Amino acid sequence: MRNTIQNFLDQKKVAIAGASPKKDNFGKYLLTELNKLEKEVYPVNPHYDNVEGHTCIPSVKDLPADVENLILAVPPELSVEIIEQAVGSGIKRVWMVKGMGKGAYSEKAHTVCDENKIKVVYGFCPMMFYGGGGHKFHLWLRKTFGKLPGEYLVSPN
Repeated sequence: MRNTIQNFLDQKKVAIAGASPKKDNFGKYLLTELNKLEKEVYPVNPHYDNVEGHTCIPSVKDLPADVENLILAVPPELSVEIIEQAVGSGIKRVWMVKGMGKGAYSEKAHTVCDENKIKVVYGFCPMMFYGGGGHKFHLWLRKTFGKLPGEYLVSPN
């Protein structure tokens, strides 16, 4: 697990499926936070032209080939369709966000990733690993109280 997460964090470029200009959109929040970390962020959303000054990419299959990381900030019922777009693209790692609400995790999407050797991380918010302040505190709490997801939460690929 640690290697998959570290490889994800080490990449400069990251796509965020589900980012929108809506005020309470979790994908927009992630985009804003990753901008602060000077990541090259690509919002993926066919319904908008841009989010926070970034041009929206209509589909994962339209991303530049050198974008290897994809964060899913969508309802789980959309995850499979987005993962199917990622198959054959440059995406090597997918983080199915668990933030507010039910998160993006879909067992079927996870299976499609496994079948196509795309690494998967899920069960928690990526900002616990990217961010400082309150995010690092959440990570510390999970470590301290044994709530950090185990190896079973990351594909064995």
